[in-house]
Amino acid sequence: MSSPSVIYDSDTPSAGEDRPSSPRTKFQASFQIARPPPKSSLRLAPKLLLQIQQLAPNHRPVPVLGVWQPPFRRSKLTRDFAQRPKLRANDIYATLDEPFIINPHLRKQSTKSEQDQTDCAATRDITAALCQSTDSDSPSSIHFRDAQCSWSVRANMAGPNHDTPSYRFTLKDEKSPDSETQPGRIILQWEKRQSSNNSSPTSSQSQNSPTEQFVLMLIDRQARRKSRIATMTPGGLEVFVRKSSIVESLRVCFNLTNPSATLTNGRDPHAVLESWLYTHVLTLGVWVAFQEGWLG
Repeated sequence: MSSPSVIYDSDTPSAGEDRPSSPRTKFQASFQIARPPPKSSLRLAPKLLLQIQQLAPNHRPVPVLGVWQPPFRRSKLTRDFAQRPKLRANDIYATLDEPFIINPHLRKQSTKSEQDQTDCAATRDITAALCQSTDSDSPSSIHFRDAQCSWSVRANMAGPNHDTPSYRFTLKDEKSPDSETQPGRIILQWEKRQSSNNSSPTSSQSQNSPTEQFVLMLIDRQARRKSRIATMTPGGLEVFVRKSSIVESLRVCFNLTNPSATLTNGRDPHAVLESWLYTHVLTLGVWVAFQEGWLG
């Protein structure tokens, strides 16, 4: 069921629409997608499908997110999740390998701290379960270990003429059975675009050849605003948020997920939000890549 008609802002900011964020509130990161060489196995152990690496000037690529297919045998990978989702053989899951590189002034505050060492140990665990629906009439779901609420995902057609393929992610309130058909304030939506590779520095294909591209839109229904926050091609992802109003909408979305106390206690709120944003952009992007056949 489509959501009520809402007038959204343009994908690109207009003059005088909003003030840019200060360096403190700006989020920007580039990621490349690395695929392991194919190999056959009996799937007695988890299978690595791809690895997402963060790119930064004067720094080695940092492996931040691993995407895996679970073994055929029943696993207990999601035992620490609030919703306890069941991973089937055709589902996938994500692990955080190393901490994200965040804003330099925040990085300096936490370098070699006890908190960082604790985070590094925790990131070896599964962070998200991406579960395919077994019923064509029901949405698929994405569950994050550090959140009480899961995401419901459906493929649909977006745009003024309803001719743009897209994947819509809405928060599923476990206490509200109507939350799937009546989305709340915040919606995240990957929309398909046609683009040239010269606009994506992470793409490994030839320059100026057409390629598939998806754009991640943050839809704030209360503020009646639709904002672009990320782009993705088969080669990688780019995240860019420069406006304070978008940061505030992201903070609302973060709070709506009902994050666990272990995610926020004793940590810089802005650093937490930045890491949360990158984790969600990459994980929801992985779902799109999975559906589009990019995982191989």
